[in-house]
Amino acid sequence: MKAFKQYGWVVQWVGAALLVGLALFLEIGDGVRIVVPFIGALIVISAMFRLVPYVKTQKSDLIKTINIIEITVDVALGLALILLPLLTEINFDDSPLFGILIGLYLMIRGAVHFYGVSERKETSDLPLYLFHVAALIVGSFIFFNNSNFTAAVLIHIILAFSIVAGGYLTWGGYKGYKAYRYQKTLMMPDSATTEEPAVEKKVPVTDQPEEEERIQDHVA
Repeated sequence: MKAFKQYGWVVQWVGAALLVGLALFLEIGDGVRIVVPFIGALIVISAMFRLVPYVKTQKSDLIKTINIIEITVDVALGLALILLPLLTEINFDDSPLFGILIGLYLMIRGAVHFYGVSERKETSDLPLYLFHVAALIVGSFIFFNNSNFTAAVLIHIILAFSIVAGGYLTWGGYKGYKAYRYQKTLMMPDSATTEEPAVEKKVPVTDQPEEEERIQDHVA
């Protein structure tokens, strides 16, 4: 498993390419037909998955009822985003209805959350607080300026976010690849300190006994 973790930079680079590539596809192609049903499905799925855990863990019947109503409204808003283009002639390219639905969803989510917190029936932390404050502010702006917020504007926002996120992933992949190369360098033997193989020195062999015999014959 450790061997695969060192190639995490590959996943980051591929993810960055896919993120930016899909955003460009939505921007250049017919992205509205994809983005609007996707946002609707995301709202429906997130609402339905919240239902059972919330009902089982919330002890206040009042807060529980309010959240069930909110979840029901969320499902209706998500289904409207999915079904209206299919069953009617409404085109979310330039229709203010898209801004109305998205703004209404964000405002309801923020209001219900802060009501539960104010009644001390829900806890909150800094990320949740900032998210729901942003939901109230952005949702109110979109709802009351619905004619300026269309699906095409949302695609522009998705493209900008994808470029930023893709840059972050690319930078993370670069650092991962740099660490990978350093690790590979440390594992390689250093050529400067590698011992050279010993070379056997050949000692000339002299025919010493024959030389001695020739000397003795000469003396005799």
